[in-house]
Amino acid sequence: MSPECAQRCGIMRLLDTRWSGIAKGVGTAKILGRVHSAPIKIGSSFLPSSFTVMEGKDVDLLLGLDMLKRYQACIDLNKGVLSIQGDEVPFLGEADIPKSEVERQDEPTVDGPEGTKIGGISGAVKDTGTGKAPEASASRQASSSTAQQSTSASAPAPFPEADIAKLMDMGMGRPEAIQALTLAAGNVDAAAGLYF
Repeated sequence: MSPECAQRCGIMRLLDTRWSGIAKGVGTAKILGRVHSAPIKIGSSFLPSSFTVMEGKDVDLLLGLDMLKRYQACIDLNKGVLSIQGDEVPFLGEADIPKSEVERQDEPTVDGPEGTKIGGISGAVKDTGTGKAPEASASRQASSSTAQQSTSASAPAPFPEADIAKLMDMGMGRPEAIQALTLAAGNVDAAAGLYF
């Protein structure tokens, strides 16, 4: 959970800072602490849950696998619902997902389709006046095509081959790996975070 979300929910006062530290994985994030028990309403059910409050990307809340297992939740992609405690909660459509109120002004961007710019950190598509708002899937395709146009497979890479190989082992193509490293100023963890 983001600190902003915890603040809006009124649970920052319950934060146990003894659980603070650094989360490592694809990138790093500062863990501010843990809220050991607070209810979360999903569908018509109120479920007691614990929350790790951490800084990071523009995501307010992620449901962890431990919580989904505890309540025997089922992610049904065929129906497009989360089944939990007898409730079927439908997923939001792409147009229904709230956009971040604050756009990153200082993040690097890549050229997108029809004159748009795509944020290298947030993945946000910024319209540069064309009046058209492409879909999120188009932004990923645009990022890939831009990477392929700007970097050929035979050109020498400005980054260590070991770093490129790490990203390729995660599923990126060589041009995408080089483009991600370029956007992340050579930081492999940040580059991986841009792709996934």
